[in-house]
Amino acid sequence: MKLSMEQAAYAIGKSKKTIYNHKDANKFSWEINDDGNAVIDVSELLRVYGTNDGIPERLEELQSGGDVKSSENTQNYTPKNVPQKASSKDDDYIELVKLREEKKYRDEKITLLEEEKEKWEKLAQDAQATVQRVTLLLEDHTDKGEKEDNWSKSLKALENRIANQEKSEKEREERERKLVDENKRIRQAYSKQKRELEAEKRKSLWKRLFG
Repeated sequence: MKLSMEQAAYAIGKSKKTIYNHKDANKFSWEINDDGNAVIDVSELLRVYGTNDGIPERLEELQSGGDVKSSENTQNYTPKNVPQKASSKDDDYIELVKLREEKKYRDEKITLLEEEKEKWEKLAQDAQATVQRVTLLLEDHTDKGEKEDNWSKSLKALENRIANQEKSEKEREERERKLVDENKRIRQAYSKQKRELEAEKRKSLWKRLFG
């Protein structure tokens, strides 16, 4: 379970100013959630502040959905402008972020390959249309001498071009296939990591702390 700084202050019976001062002094490990707010894990809070002074009871109240009551001197406080950092203990979260970035990169590569495929398909269609026009001209051409030879050379050059395009297309399809396989692996790892994190969050407070 993750607590906001206000919830942490309530849990230990201190003011918001006190908990932010402790945070700025790196008295405990903290991290930034998806909303950009600083949070502390319950296990870390208990490690630093112990289980005396009614802390377990207030944590149980927070877990059950109770509102944060005002603790002593709960005046507004603006934290120091310190670099935001993720807790080094939250390796699962860090790994999940890495998997998300890898997945984003793979998706972008696949999009680029799809665009490249469309471009090659258009080039192949244009080349095929040119071959058809040349073939029609050769069939209608009455001069069997030098002009016919020139047309044959042009046709041969076009055939070579098409062959090269087909080779490039096969190579591109092979790269795309490998990239899709890799993206599938990343998606599976990402889904597994996400399920494990969600399962961990569903555990009860006492089971996570003492079980």
